Amino acid sequence: MRGILHLKHWQIFLILMFSMLVSNSTIEDYSTVNDMLGIIGVVLSFSLLVAYGHYLYDHLPRKTELNYNLFIINAFLTIASLIAVAILTESNEVSLTGIYALPGFYIFYAFLHTIAFPVKVLKSIELNREARFGEYRGLFFGIIFWPFCIWFIQPRVNRIAREEQAELEV
Repeated sequence: MRGILHLKHWQIFLILMFSMLVSNSTIEDYSTVNDMLGIIGVVLSFSLLVAYGHYLYDHLPRKTELNYNLFIINAFLTIASLIAVAILTESNEVSLTGIYALPGFYIFYAFLHTIAFPVKVLKSIELNREARFGEYRGLFFGIIFWPFCIWFIQPRVNRIAREEQAELEV
């Protein structure tokens, strides 16, 4: 999976488009298959974010400390909650009120953290120090338009991967 760092932006774009196609596909009278297709698409999309966060974390400057374990826990909770919603509800909607909304708020935070961590790591590597939110907010909001943001993120990731490979060859 480390090879994701060396893929071109158009290759990642095709993977994301395939995952969106799979997740939005429906087969009439087969609700279980539709749920499984949705789950596969979501897991593919989020696994790219997790792979970026995981592999780029190794390239952080030594003085930069980000909570990697929190990222992994939040990524797992985000994916698990999306899978649970797809399996347990017919409409893929959840309404939580009162005290039951607290876990929902945390899942929302986990979702945002799963998006923010990889772009913060990327920007921290580029700046050679821990990036502040103002420095990576453009990439953060770009992830909302995820398939198209890859045209800006992947060339930066490729550059970091090339620099790592050049250091290993020396």
